[in-house]
Amino acid sequence: MSAVAPAPPGPLRIVNPATGATIADVPAADAGAVAEAVARARAAQPLWAALPIRERARRLRQFARVLRDDATLVETLVAENGKPAYEAELIEIFYTLELTRFYTGWRGRRALADEVRHPLIFATKRARVVHHPLGVVGVIGPWNFPILNNFADCVAPLLAGNATVLKPSEATPLSSLRVATLWREAGMPADLFQVVAGRGDAGAALVACADMIFFTGSVGVGREVARAAAARGIPVVLELGGKSPMIVLADADLPRAARAAVWSGFAGGGQVCIRTERVLVEESVADRFVALAAEEVARLRQGRPTDGAPRATTDVDIGAITFPAQMDRAKRQIADALARGARVVAGGAAREDLAPGRFFAPTLIADATAEMAVMREETFGPVLPIMRVRDAEEAVRIANDTPTGLSGSVWSGDARRARQIARRLQAGSVCVNDALVNYFCVEAPLGGVKGSGIGFRHGPEALRQFCRVETIIEDRPLLGKLSPFVSRQLGFPYRSRTRRFLRRFMRWFY
Repeated sequence: MSAVAPAPPGPLRIVNPATGATIADVPAADAGAVAEAVARARAAQPLWAALPIRERARRLRQFARVLRDDATLVETLVAENGKPAYEAELIEIFYTLELTRFYTGWRGRRALADEVRHPLIFATKRARVVHHPLGVVGVIGPWNFPILNNFADCVAPLLAGNATVLKPSEATPLSSLRVATLWREAGMPADLFQVVAGRGDAGAALVACADMIFFTGSVGVGREVARAAAARGIPVVLELGGKSPMIVLADADLPRAARAAVWSGFAGGGQVCIRTERVLVEESVADRFVALAAEEVARLRQGRPTDGAPRATTDVDIGAITFPAQMDRAKRQIADALARGARVVAGGAAREDLAPGRFFAPTLIADATAEMAVMREETFGPVLPIMRVRDAEEAVRIANDTPTGLSGSVWSGDARRARQIARRLQAGSVCVNDALVNYFCVEAPLGGVKGSGIGFRHGPEALRQFCRVETIIEDRPLLGKLSPFVSRQLGFPYRSRTRRFLRRFMRWFY
């Protein structure tokens, strides 16, 4: 990726965002180290791909239980990410177990099995569709979910028979490195799964030598990854940003919708790709909705862990801001909204009382308008704007007026009407009378449209995208005996009677 600047020298300094304390210095892999890791992975991959898919599934399920039972993984997540232990364990670890359960189960294995299809015209033949692994899949993960969007994204390519090299964010590599240690200690195939902790130059090196890239991150970097992958002619899966809308109609269950808006807007400190980024409420119920949402925000508990112990955060709802730049973005968007006539109902500023940790108060903005930055630009932080709309038509128009389309939700007492509106939203997935739960519905594909990405997480579709598809045409066991006759009729020399017969057939059949 040509736009990547030269990496600064020295190790990665990992800081606990909730305390401001340095917790580790991690050696940074350079381009040479990444290339060596990919070479080792490429050497290890054929033996893994040769295993029956049931055996690959069994071993991945076994390793998922190792993650489940590790005594330090949740603590590591809390320390480097600043999130509550509840989210570290019951979102990140739980999700990884559920995803592994689906992929390694019957439906996942079936998605990768040979499929036999029978052509209509050449009835003497059958087509066998075979899914081959691609080789080495490079996974480039983000900082907001150091397990869920990092190692968990390696499960599908591994089940498909690939090797994986994971490059986590330079801000949160410790959880991934812990997983790599557990992988080795559990006796999993050496070099099949590796972690290279590094900066942007390490990610660029991975794009330059892997056989496929799975990238989760910002729209800008995702486009650079796509260009570099296209130059090499390798496939790429991208999950990028979004500005996911929540549409609340007048007949919705307003208390439930307000609770969901606050949870889906502020879970993970608002640092969630499919979170509710903006709320569009019919004007007849907007005041009541804002009041209900403000009550929900007032009940939120924000704080930091004590001495890095995850147990200390079980009574915390909102953690720290992992990436420093998100603090500045939140401040800028709030200032712009206030200058344009919005009002802050709750929060609105950094929590200086929790310094030196990075904490931003959960912020609710009322009277937002479509031209405000907070309504147009991804915030990726604990700021939630609420805008009044005349009706469902205006809500749909504003919801779709964005260059991205990742997620969204529609709230109405009429489920049929809500489903019809959901179908009109330009988004990869939409919840009806709920929010965020689409990420745990691993049986169905989850992806983005427009600028929000290419490809999928979840479902059979996600598994198959990590494969090279080959079609083998062969004779059917009985009808295949007629293949020599059919070949003689269709091949050289061309026959006038065959042409007359096929012409009559086309006119009759089509």
